Amino acid sequence: MGMHSGMGWGGGGPLHSVWEQRKSLQYLKSGGRPSKETVQRLWKVLKPHHRLLALAMTLTTLGVVLALVPPLIIRAIIDNAIAHHHPTLLMWLAAALLLFPAVKALVSVAQNYLNTVVSQSVIHDLRTALYEHGQHLGIDFFTHTPSGEIHSRLINDLNAVQQVLSRTLTGLFVNGLTVLLTLSMMFFLNWRLALVSAIILPVFALPVVSYGQKTYTAITTAQNRIAELTAHLEETLSLSGIVVVKSFGTRAREAQHFRSLSEKVKQAQVQQNLVGQWLSFVVQALSAVGPALLYGYGGYLVIAGQTQLGTIVAFATYLTQLFNPASSLAGSNTTLIGGLALFDRIFQFLDLPISVPEPLTSAPAPGPTPSSPIRIHFEHVSFSYPKGEEVLHDITFTARGGHLTALVGPSGAGKTTLLSLAARFYDPTAGQVLLENTPLIHFNEDTLRRTVAVVTQEVFLFHTTLEQNIRYGQPTASESELMEAVQAAQLEDLVAQLPQGLQTVVGERGYRLSGGEKQRVAIARAILQNPRVLLLDEATSSLDSHAERLIQDALARLFHGRTVIAIAHRLSTILAADQIIVVQSGQIVDQGRHLELLARNGLYAHLYHEQFDAADVSTVTAAEHSINGIIPPVMLPHNP
Repeated sequence: MGMHSGMGWGGGGPLHSVWEQRKSLQYLKSGGRPSKETVQRLWKVLKPHHRLLALAMTLTTLGVVLALVPPLIIRAIIDNAIAHHHPTLLMWLAAALLLFPAVKALVSVAQNYLNTVVSQSVIHDLRTALYEHGQHLGIDFFTHTPSGEIHSRLINDLNAVQQVLSRTLTGLFVNGLTVLLTLSMMFFLNWRLALVSAIILPVFALPVVSYGQKTYTAITTAQNRIAELTAHLEETLSLSGIVVVKSFGTRAREAQHFRSLSEKVKQAQVQQNLVGQWLSFVVQALSAVGPALLYGYGGYLVIAGQTQLGTIVAFATYLTQLFNPASSLAGSNTTLIGGLALFDRIFQFLDLPISVPEPLTSAPAPGPTPSSPIRIHFEHVSFSYPKGEEVLHDITFTARGGHLTALVGPSGAGKTTLLSLAARFYDPTAGQVLLENTPLIHFNEDTLRRTVAVVTQEVFLFHTTLEQNIRYGQPTASESELMEAVQAAQLEDLVAQLPQGLQTVVGERGYRLSGGEKQRVAIARAILQNPRVLLLDEATSSLDSHAERLIQDALARLFHGRTVIAIAHRLSTILAADQIIVVQSGQIVDQGRHLELLARNGLYAHLYHEQFDAADVSTVTAAEHSINGIIPPVMLPHNP
């Protein structure tokens, strides 16, 4: 592994400094008030759907207008039909009283459908943007962020955002429009009664001011607690996690930890739901004052002959329609700010910096394999954390085209870091890595991955069929190309033994296969990809001799005609390497071929003799002189 817990494929040091990583995580978990920028970005999210949104708002407006008609019909029934004994008019007005609510219900169905389409379209856009941005984030982000927290951002937060879009924002428009039009109608009918009815409305706003920030903080806290719970759940109830839990007998401890996290989620969600409850109590108490004033003053006007009874009944109906949306509108500061807190979390994730940016214009990919081999060149490469210590210093070497270059050194020397830079999982802080004569930073990721393949020590297989795992890098490969890769990777016996052959589902992370079998699947995947350059973190050190031999045979075929940089944990696997780079403390301390390095009696010789006792050395020495070690010489590139 590389220095400082490695900079490798699945774990290790970040590109940013510890300080910057902490700042990023604090940014993800911040509980501050949403800014004006959040509102502006929300509008940008909604803008692509403005036509459907406008149509939904039009239907909403029509629904509010239709809701204003029944009180006028009731007024006409009392003051005109009943007061003047007109049964025919009464019949028509009663029929209208049935018609308008029915039409309003149909409009509401259409409006709700459009609201759902718009909200789900926005969620689709955000979900896709979050996933695509997550794919572009550097390895450093994933080594410092639990996968459960990322999944919570894409699932829990987006589910909550959907509620905000379909209820909070729509409700804000509906309630505001209802209050405005209802008050307008009330002033049109009788401005004195309207003043009396509306006098209580401004009082609603007074207790609301302090609740917005509390709601924002409560929702942010609740979502963070859910993210922590999800992370723990995914770690301990995944296939790999549960095996570790059962192996060490820690079920009770993990269950207790889960119970503790669940308790925090419960408390946070209780707090979130309690915020604003006192506001609701005050609003309900105040809403009882309006009808009392209306009937008291309105009754006096009827007795004094200054208005009619139907107008009072119509006002009472309007008042009923007014106070519910007015109550919601009074609390809109709370609900809207709480909703914006969720959007803030989404935007914060989208704002996380991309540590390995794509070039503005990509260099063309080198030609396919049969053409002349290409080289990887490290030119005065250094690597360090920003404001941190240097982990690689002034590395210069060339992995020649069509040859095998081995990286050797003690644990923590920086080998995996070098391989990570060659794969452009990170960029150097000084110097450059070149593919032939073009710096890697000039290739976009897709172009680079078609040219440079990686076979890691820890193989990841998807929970799908063996064939789909092999085809992962080349899904359109022909059947003959697939079978050639299977044969070259020594997988024929495995395929014959599996119940459905290539169509056998390998299980989560390939758990149905052994370590050696998974490694050969990874090799088959790389062969099918047909790369020009292969980066190999050797994985034979923990395998039995039979599995190791199969993998070495498969690797020999994979190496043929390609430029290979391989980390050698077991030195016996790289005896015939064209070039061995010896790394210590982030620097190259020696390089050459096996026998040359042994003759110098330096670090390589020390590491070599540490691995082999006297009996082993005599056996391996015989292999050295015949160049017939573990890798068959006929499959090796020609040495100068």
